[in-house]
Amino acid sequence: MDRDLTVSEVLVDPLIAQLRKADLIGNAAFAQLMESAARVHSRRAINNLGEERATAFYCAIESANRAEACLR
Repeated sequence: MDRDLTVSEVLVDPLIAQLRKADLIGNAAFAQLMESAARVHSRRAINNLGEERATAFYCAIESANRAEACLR
């Protein structure tokens, strides 16, 4: 598979449904769990993106300062 399943796809996947049934997990509870996990994942991805951009920004400033120092 080239990509992860969406929450909607997970909720209708027959193999996952069999596992849920075997574990006695209801559809509503599982849907709530998946939505919660998706929110946590999204928040972490956004935080990581912010950290990556900040790191890139400070690296660019540091590189510019080094280049400027070499020209003096």
